Amino acid sequence: MSGARTSPGAAVLAVAAVLLAGLSCFHSGAEAIVCYDCNSEYDPRCGDPFDPYTLGQIDCGERQSLDHLSGANATLCRKLVQRTAVGVKTRVIRTCGYIEEPGRDGGCVSRSGTHDVNVLYCSCKGNLCNGAAAATAGPLLPLAVSAVGVLVAAASLGRRLS
Repeated sequence: MSGARTSPGAAVLAVAAVLLAGLSCFHSGAEAIVCYDCNSEYDPRCGDPFDPYTLGQIDCGERQSLDHLSGANATLCRKLVQRTAVGVKTRVIRTCGYIEEPGRDGGCVSRSGTHDVNVLYCSCKGNLCNGAAAATAGPLLPLAVSAVGVLVAAASLGRRLS
């Protein structure tokens, strides 16, 4: 099999490009997050199963800051599932989130309140991540993408050097 040989320098550049692309997934600059913004009380497509087509999305950076949060900016997406006594009524709310709970990114926490209301709060940090069933962020995805890229580049380099 004949083909153009790649110089080791070009192969190193290819590997570096793949690593840089993978690491860029970890970037968490000042850009605003985009979340689904809906309430199943007013639009049943917001509930589970979720039907995101034609539902509202919001750039959370354009949303007016909340006075009681001292001007904090939205940094995550939220999905709330409210259930009343014995599952009589369920409401799903998807929106921007302002306060992080350390150690809870991509996870959910359940809280019980008065009048037998139970609320499941799920938080995540990716654009439109609150459309998932559990609003998970997939924190290992950037690492997996980087690893696959390195393996592909290494395999390609190995074939060309032999």
